[in-house]
This record gives sequence, C-alpha cells and structure tokens, in this order.
Amino acid sequence: MNFLFSLLYAPVVFFALRYFDIKMVSIVIFLMASIWFLALKNKKELSALLPLFYILIALISFFSEKFFVLKLMPLFISSFFSLFILLSYFKRRSIILYFAEKFSKEAISEKEKEYIHRSTLFWFFTSLINTLIHFLIFLDSNLNIWLYYSSFGWYFLFIFAGIIQFLHRKYVFLGRENV
Repeated sequence: MNFLFSLLYAPVVFFALRYFDIKMVSIVIFLMASIWFLALKNKKELSALLPLFYILIALISFFSEKFFVLKLMPLFISSFFSLFILLSYFKRRSIILYFAEKFSKEAISEKEKEYIHRSTLFWFFTSLINTLIHFLIFLDSNLNIWLYYSSFGWYFLFIFAGIIQFLHRKYVFLGRENV
C-alpha cells in the first residue's frame, strides 16, 4: 500500500488541482490516507505513521489553502526516511538488515550481517541524495518535474543504487570471501 500511495500521490495532487480547489484535493487526500490507515492490520507498526502523516498534511493544506504544503509531502517523507535509516545504523539495528533477514531464504552469516550494517550508510547517502533532489524540485516552479520525480522518478535512483550495491557485494565483498 505504501508503494501504491507514493506512486499515486503526486499525480493525484497534480491532476486534481487542475479541476478542483485546494480544499477538495485536501479532502481527497485525507480520505485516501484514512482508508489506507484503516486498512492496516497492525497499526502499532511504524508503517502506520505514513498514512497518519498524509492525514496531517491534508488537514494543514485544507486549513491553510496552500499548495506548497501538498508539494512538501515527498520532501518530508524522504527526509524522515533518511533520518530513519541513519538512526537504524547508529542503533545497530539496520533497517536494511531487517529486510535482508526477512526476505532471505538462508541464514545470514555474521560477516554478511556486518557488511549489511555498514552498507546502511550507503543507503543513507542514497536517501540523502534523494532528499536533496526533492528539495531542489520543491524550490523549482516546474510542476511537471515535481510530478514525475515525486511519483516514480525517485525509484530509478534507488534501483540504480541497488544495482551498485549488488555489484559491490558480488565482486568486492563476496570476492574477498572466496579468496
């Protein structure tokens, strides 16, 4: 659901503002985020914060009647995501390791865990670059750039980083292991 909402947010805002005023668009985002929140099975997880954040932004934009509040949303999410990755690194509970263990079919060795923990910094800097791009796009008046990057453009950055991480792991980390 997070993926779908992040993919649809910018286009919904962009196209809805062409036909409706800011209050109506804010109501639509509020309703979509509320349905998303209610659909979550376990609201105690961190994933429940994201729809609540969208609800908050919708309420602020409804009462302020300012588009920039809606335009800020991808920048806020990117900033919080970067901070979350950095905190997970310093707490030695890497979010990257969490997902690696969740999706791995095999047990992860201690060396691999340490490698994944260190690679969390790589993902932090990737996320920081994403945040910087979101910031620059926020400052730019071209809404088309905002629309494309905020909906799916940032996925290309993370896919590219994932390819770099994969190649590094395969040829550097595992290459050292096999020597």
